[in-house]
Amino acid sequence: MTPRPISRRGALVLGGLGAASLVAGTTGLLAQNASTPGGLPAAGTTGEDLLEPPVLDSREGRLAIVLTAAPGARLAGRDNAALGYNGTSPGPTLRVRPGDDLAVRLTNRLDQPTNLHTHDLQVSPQGNSDNPFLRIDPGTSFDYLYRIPPDHPAGTFWYHPHHHGTVADQLFGGLAGALLVDRGPELPVAADRVLLITDTTLDADGRIVVAGPMDRMMGRQGRLVLVNGQHQPTIAASTGTVQRWRIINGCTSRVLPLRLPGQQLTQIMLDAAFLPGPAGPGRIVLAPGNRADILIRPDRAGRFELLTDAYDRGSTGTGGMMGGRDATSEPATLATLSVDGPPRQPPPLPASLPARTPNTDPVTARREITFAMGMGGSGMGFT
Repeated sequence: MTPRPISRRGALVLGGLGAASLVAGTTGLLAQNASTPGGLPAAGTTGEDLLEPPVLDSREGRLAIVLTAAPGARLAGRDNAALGYNGTSPGPTLRVRPGDDLAVRLTNRLDQPTNLHTHDLQVSPQGNSDNPFLRIDPGTSFDYLYRIPPDHPAGTFWYHPHHHGTVADQLFGGLAGALLVDRGPELPVAADRVLLITDTTLDADGRIVVAGPMDRMMGRQGRLVLVNGQHQPTIAASTGTVQRWRIINGCTSRVLPLRLPGQQLTQIMLDAAFLPGPAGPGRIVLAPGNRADILIRPDRAGRFELLTDAYDRGSTGTGGMMGGRDATSEPATLATLSVDGPPRQPPPLPASLPARTPNTDPVTARREITFAMGMGGSGMGFT
C-alpha cells in the first residue's frame, strides 16, 4: 500500500514533536499531561450569575495602571494556581478613548518570562509600546506606554502575553483581559457586557494541566470552556430591553461557532470594525483572537442557552505514518440567558452603523517574504 504524502501541516507536526517534548512542563505551577481527564468546576458554581471584570477607566486623556501577572487566580469556582492579572482571570477591563495615553506597569510574578500585547490596537510596535519582542523576566517590572491615535476606531480589543515560547502556556493558564476603545453611536442598550471566553483543563485538585507534545502541535483545547472565568454562567435580562455583548475568543486554539437558539444574535461589529448595518440572524464563527459585538433583544421570558457548535479545524494529514488526527473544537454550552417579564417588543435596531470606508488608494510598494523548510541537526524546521 502506498502511503499518502505528508502534508505541510503534518511535516510541521513531525518536525516539532521532538522539540515540543523538551518543553512540556515549562512552568512549575502546571500539573499533569493534557491527555488525563479534566477536573470539574467547584460544586455549586455552574450557572452562577455572570460576573464581569472590574473596569479601569481613563480620565483626562490618560489611564495609568499596574498589572501584576501571577499565579493564584480563581477559575471555574476554584481558588487554584491558575494565572491572572491583579489576582483575577480575566484581568480588569481597560477602557480608553481615542487620543488617550495608556500607561501600564507590568510586574512579572510568574516563573517564566512574559510581556504584554494589546491585541489589534493600532499603536506603535516599537520601544516601550506594543513590542512583542520585549522580555520581562520573573521578578521584574516594565513600563509600557501606548499612545492611542486621535482617529483610532472604537471597538472591542483585548490584552494578553506575547512572549515567544510562553504565549500558549500563559493564555491557557488564564492571562487575558478586555480592552475597550470608546467612541461610536449611542445604542439603546440596557447593559453593555464583556464576555471573554477561554478554555482550560484542570486536574482533580483544580490545577491547570500541561499540554502534551501532540496537543501543542495540534493546538491545545481545554475541556472546560469558561466565560469570564466562570462555568456556564447565567446572564439576566428583561423583556423589551437590549443588551450589547462584547464577545472575545480568548482561547488558545478553539474556534467558536456561536448560536443562541430561541433568540437572535444581531451582529454590529467584527473585531474593530462596525458592520454597515446590523446583521443576523445566524451563526457567528469566531477564530481565536476574534471579537464580535452583538445585540440581544429578548421579547419573551425564558431560558436560552448560548452554545458553541463543533468545528473541524482540520487534521495533521500525516497519513499512514501516524494515521492522522482530527482537530475538532467540541460543542459546549457557554452561558444561559435568563429573561424575565411579560412579552414586550424591544426598541428598533439602528438602520445603519458607522462602517469604515476601505482604502482604495493605489499600491505604491510591494515586498516578498519567503518561508522555507529544511532538515537540520534537530529535525525539520523553518529556515
